Amino acid sequence: MSRRYAAGCRSHRLSPRESARSAVPRLNPGFRVVEERLGTWIALVLTGVVFGLIHLVNLDASLWGATAIAVEAGFMLAACYAATRNLWVPIGLHFGWNFAAGGIFSAVVSRNGESKGLLDATTSGPVLVTGGDFGPEGSLYTVGAGVALTVVFLWLAHRRGHIVPRRRRAAGAETPTTVSR
Repeated sequence: MSRRYAAGCRSHRLSPRESARSAVPRLNPGFRVVEERLGTWIALVLTGVVFGLIHLVNLDASLWGATAIAVEAGFMLAACYAATRNLWVPIGLHFGWNFAAGGIFSAVVSRNGESKGLLDATTSGPVLVTGGDFGPEGSLYTVGAGVALTVVFLWLAHRRGHIVPRRRRAAGAETPTTVSR
């Protein structure tokens, strides 16, 4: 492994092992439990919001950055899991994005500081296009791409029959009553 490659891996602070231990697997059991009780749509929204809130602890995080991460990553990764029912696919997407952004293109990843990747890239332009201090994840283009991928994954989940409907209480079903003796 070259020194520059190793520096790129360290600079974006997310090795494959760390990616596997990141928020995706921690949220997945929550996603599955919420999905069983409330359906895929509510589980997707709740885990996406939690994913965004987790990123509020990042250096110089902002409400916009957390919202962007919730939409482009939280919703997309949950939809990816719903489509594939394989946890490794969203873990791979999460790792791939962070590695490409920080380890190859030297971009800021979720405002975790500067990265030294294989390429020495700089961004300039309006904050809505570049993402500003938060990095490309704060860009409207990235949010748009995340929304598009979320829609594709949800379409795939629907096509494969993986969308779990919200459970409704049966009409006329009474709540069990307990009587103490």
